[in-house]
Amino acid sequence: MAEDSIEQQIDDILESLRESPGKEVSREELEKELKKFLEYGVPPDHAKQTLVKKFGGGVKQSLVSERSLLVDLKPNQQSVHIVCRIVSVNPRDIIVKGESRKIFYGILGDESGTVQFTAWKDFELEKGDLVEITNAYTKEWQGSLKVNFGDRTKVTKTDVSEIPEISLEPRQYKIYELRGGLGGVEVTIRILEIQEREVEISGQRKKVFSGMIGDETGKAQFTAWHDFKLKEGNVVRITGGYVKSWKGIPQLTFDEKATVEKLDANKIAKKDIKTQKIMLSELEERNGALDIEVEGTVIEIRKGSGLVQRCPECNRVLQQGACSMHGVVDGKADMRMKLVLDDGAGSVSAIIGKELTEKLLGKTMSDVSGDDSLIEEMNTLLFGHRISVRGNALGDQFGVTVIARDAKRADFDVSVEAERLAQELEEFL
Repeated sequence: MAEDSIEQQIDDILESLRESPGKEVSREELEKELKKFLEYGVPPDHAKQTLVKKFGGGVKQSLVSERSLLVDLKPNQQSVHIVCRIVSVNPRDIIVKGESRKIFYGILGDESGTVQFTAWKDFELEKGDLVEITNAYTKEWQGSLKVNFGDRTKVTKTDVSEIPEISLEPRQYKIYELRGGLGGVEVTIRILEIQEREVEISGQRKKVFSGMIGDETGKAQFTAWHDFKLKEGNVVRITGGYVKSWKGIPQLTFDEKATVEKLDANKIAKKDIKTQKIMLSELEERNGALDIEVEGTVIEIRKGSGLVQRCPECNRVLQQGACSMHGVVDGKADMRMKLVLDDGAGSVSAIIGKELTEKLLGKTMSDVSGDDSLIEEMNTLLFGHRISVRGNALGDQFGVTVIARDAKRADFDVSVEAERLAQELEEFL
């Protein structure tokens, strides 16, 4: 940090200490303490507040960082100060260092846009709350910016008249463009599947509708918190939704504040909604997708492939004869493959179940003489060969995994391909 900036920081601290006198401290001592904090990478705002508190002063409002718009946030910022609306908030139970912990996640919105957040304790947030948040911090997670609320974070509920009007102008999207954290979404889609269920919210029973939507670019999941009288086969324009993401699969959510307009069913014909074939590099970038097809060369038969035993209760693979949920059980025999596919531009993992493994190997599980010979056969028949896999792709911090619903060999005959190319060349000449 430049010397003139350090001088300004010290002036701020001294000004705050004069307004609420505490211990006496010299300018030289403050400079020494401040530089020590900065050398250890402590953000300037945090360092100033700590020194004011250390020497007996109250935290002056001006020492709190200026308000940032969500659109201006960058990864790895500290002492973030924002004023925004809680667009959505949901609880989640996670395991941290072997202990269960409840966190809260959702979407924040202001006049500039939306961003995802995670609160590591209960700030008693509710959907629609207008809040001022100080001392939050940002991280990048799976390619997306997220705001985190930690122990130092302060969340104050604010009256609507005290902040600028929050207006999220709807923007049109295609399904393949949907990403977690988007708000003010407008899409024109066809309802492919829809189910109704009841949930309990604040002691009251409420109907919620969920299922699958699609357009000519792909498919996604949806949740409607209001009965728009939607039916399978309807083509509708939804304005005012927002997008969450689960393992990279987009989920459009909308409620009574959204506008749903029913359109001519021929605007998006059912035949136009197909499984999308995409490159592995694109799938890596999207970090997940619903109902896609990819093709690549098998470059690894991963550990965990071959014969396995599964729990008869939950179908989990047993480890040393025990299920992580149900303890020691009599397992049921199964077979699978865990592959790594590469197309030269990207790579993903694929999990192939018993039926598809039998299809690719050309033999049933009853034909297998042992696990070692099965692994050897997998390598002989598939390593270095191209296969095509269709299914849902799930993303996490370790990469993307396709859970296969179909798989087939995709090798081409070199001599046939050479003859085809030669014919094309002759026609061109």
